[in-house]
Amino acid sequence: MTPQRASFVALIAVLIAAGATVGVVHAATAPDRSKAACSAKEVARAKAAARSAGKGQKSLVICLSSRPPQATLTQTVTATVTETVESVATVTATATTTTTATTTATATVTATTTATTTATSEPTSASPTPTATPTATQTATPTAPPTGTPGCASTVPNVPDGPDGRGGCFPGTANTGPNAPAGSMAVYTGPCTITAANVVIDSKVVNCRPLDVRGSGLVLRNSYLNGGIVQGQGSASFTVQDSLVDSGVQYPACSNGTCPAGKYACGDLGNATWDCGVTGSNFTILRTEIINSNRAAYCERSCLIQDSYFHGTNLWPDPSNNVHASSVRMEQGLTLRHSSIHCSFTGPYANGEIGCSADLTGYPDFTAIKNNTIDANLFVASPGSGFCAYGGATPNKPYSNDPTNATNQKFTNNVFQRGGNQKCGTYGPVTSFSTTRTGNVWSGNVWDNGAAVPPAM
Repeated sequence: MTPQRASFVALIAVLIAAGATVGVVHAATAPDRSKAACSAKEVARAKAAARSAGKGQKSLVICLSSRPPQATLTQTVTATVTETVESVATVTATATTTTTATTTATATVTATTTATTTATSEPTSASPTPTATPTATQTATPTAPPTGTPGCASTVPNVPDGPDGRGGCFPGTANTGPNAPAGSMAVYTGPCTITAANVVIDSKVVNCRPLDVRGSGLVLRNSYLNGGIVQGQGSASFTVQDSLVDSGVQYPACSNGTCPAGKYACGDLGNATWDCGVTGSNFTILRTEIINSNRAAYCERSCLIQDSYFHGTNLWPDPSNNVHASSVRMEQGLTLRHSSIHCSFTGPYANGEIGCSADLTGYPDFTAIKNNTIDANLFVASPGSGFCAYGGATPNKPYSNDPTNATNQKFTNNVFQRGGNQKCGTYGPVTSFSTTRTGNVWSGNVWDNGAAVPPAM
């Protein structure tokens, strides 16, 4: 519909609502329909309509002369008409549309029409006295960015693959890892000790236990690694992205008959494992799933872990296995952001040692714990752990009294699942976080129901 016709239709709607009978409507849009012809023919028809409707019936004839529209647009036209009509009158209205269009904008056009007509009670002819000029003004409004939750694999909030409360989804199996099954990828045939710089392993099944990075710049992308990653010498940088790291190993049946032989989480019996999961310094992990390790990632210095999912802490529950587990262990310079971390072992507990310590640990055993940023993560409830997070200020460790220990520790905007016991861990959500040491921040950390989580020593 053209802007002129839209204005005209709105005007008629208002007149009808006001009680006027529109006997004849003629829009002079064709070249052979002149204003004069409209006035003579349509006034005659209107008189007949008025006579048949009865004395005092309001009637109106409107002729519109067209102007070429300046633009094609969708309009909402509002017409306001003030009129006093006792017989037949003819109104000529000219609609003028002013259009200012902006790309990717929604335009709203408002037209206001005022028509006033005065006539004798029973005239033999009608002369138009009003002039109605609707005007349309368009204001371009940018479309607002989308809000709400995009297509998360789960509709349950604050779970892996579920809404994160910030318009995104927490990492889970649906949004981490490779984009194709392992069976569709070739097997990596290169060396398991990487000495050259800037090696890229893309879309491969890598069977290296471990993949030893000694040349800087390694990128493991969109691949399946059956093993772990270490830095055998030095601290050469490397990146793991859009991949699945499965550190599981085969174990015999438990000696006490409580478990069958099979694949269990990597982690040696003496709790001195160094080649499970991803361990070292100067590494980046993005959109990656890590499973079957007593520790998915151990950051010694300067690491970024983001948009990743660590879980599947399937420890071998033999009485001889004293392994301690966590999902992530931090020392210095870790940025752990928007990841779902879960130390998921729940037994059987064959001795007093085996089990999870926390989703996130940081003990000053080998160096001071400092300069770590833990932001916008999901701490999955770990009832088999003492706590879900450690803050670095654990006492009675070799570096506990280092003046820099447990400083610049920033925990912000994290979500802690309550779990079945409502505590996240066995005893609570966090321990060993100092609110008094230099640079420490605890802000915006909440339970999965939105209630604030306080820090705790």
